[in-house]
Amino acid sequence: MERLTRWLLVMMAMLLAASGLVWFYNSNHLPVKQVSLKGNLVYSDKKTLGSLAKEYIHGNILRTDINGAQEAYRRYPWIASVMVRRRFPDTVEVVLTERKPVARWGDHALVDGEGNVFEARLDRPGMPVFRGAEGTSAEMLRRYDEFSTVLAKQGLGIKEMTYTARSAWIVVLDNGITVRLGRENEMKRLRLFTEAWQHLLRKNKNRLSYVDMRYKDGFSVRYASDGLPEKESEE
Repeated sequence: MERLTRWLLVMMAMLLAASGLVWFYNSNHLPVKQVSLKGNLVYSDKKTLGSLAKEYIHGNILRTDINGAQEAYRRYPWIASVMVRRRFPDTVEVVLTERKPVARWGDHALVDGEGNVFEARLDRPGMPVFRGAEGTSAEMLRRYDEFSTVLAKQGLGIKEMTYTARSAWIVVLDNGITVRLGRENEMKRLRLFTEAWQHLLRKNKNRLSYVDMRYKDGFSVRYASDGLPEKESEE
């Protein structure tokens, strides 16, 4: 009998606790009073972020749609990752990781530090421009880093880089000179270009517009005043 009584008391306590939770869940108690945004946000519009998930974060904190709020923030182009969590009694905390733009993708999008393409506006002159087929952005970023390391030794940078449909590389330097590397031995050809730049091409940089490195052991050049390629070396 004593055992049965104890069991009934436990069941009653559990029912009361469950009833209390249901009541709290369906009541207007524990309202969300604050949405706390955390993260190093440089490019995102904080006002937009503050109102982005209003339809999911309101009323009773227990009824906050955490998953819906996270999806709303993920759709915002500048956000790379998000974590939304309740902070009782009245706060919803949103931890955001922002994308870091490193290049432009064509004329209307950007590339982040992970090689992902995303559509967003950014007024930052001087960013390199990538042009390539869909799905090639990560490879282009990797090659951009490799090419930049070699060129930097001669004080050169990349203004624009194209990866063609035939898997060939074309680089426009920050001084406006175009360098065609082709689709094989790109690093070898780029190093050959920097050697030629150091010993031969630099002195004509103001006239030089085009260097074609797609030769076995040499290159051809085009000067701005010529209009036609001039063979410089092909041995």
